[in-house]
Amino acid sequence: MVEKRVPQKVIAEAIGLSERTLIKLRKAHVKLNQAFIEGKEVMKVQLIDAMLQRALGFEYEEIQTIIEETKTGTKKRLVKNKRRALPDIGAIKYLLIIHFGRDYNDRKDEIELMRERIEKGDEVWTNEYSDEEAVGVIRVRKQSKK
Repeated sequence: MVEKRVPQKVIAEAIGLSERTLIKLRKAHVKLNQAFIEGKEVMKVQLIDAMLQRALGFEYEEIQTIIEETKTGTKKRLVKNKRRALPDIGAIKYLLIIHFGRDYNDRKDEIELMRERIEKGDEVWTNEYSDEEAVGVIRVRKQSKK
């Protein structure tokens, strides 16, 4: 159920438990929690496979049903057409960047320049909430909840 993206609450109801009880059981039983983790891994592999298929392009068959009126009555005819989905450039770029690094990123030069600046200590980060300056350090101030 996890690999099919069924929410934890629905899974709990399907096996006759409350979601809270299922959460407690997952914490108490390693194998149960591992089943949830493995379900997510299966889904991740399926998504990557789908993206790879999209990136490479694929063939599919389109079936069209045509109903014709004849002298003897109606006649049903199936027309099958083979089609080819073209490769998806966005999926190709994403997979190249994820699997083979920054060399395939559109912003490769900008990333390299930022990396060099940070290594040299040329980059100065300022805190927008005060007049402080820090060299090579990012400071984040948490905002209060109002």
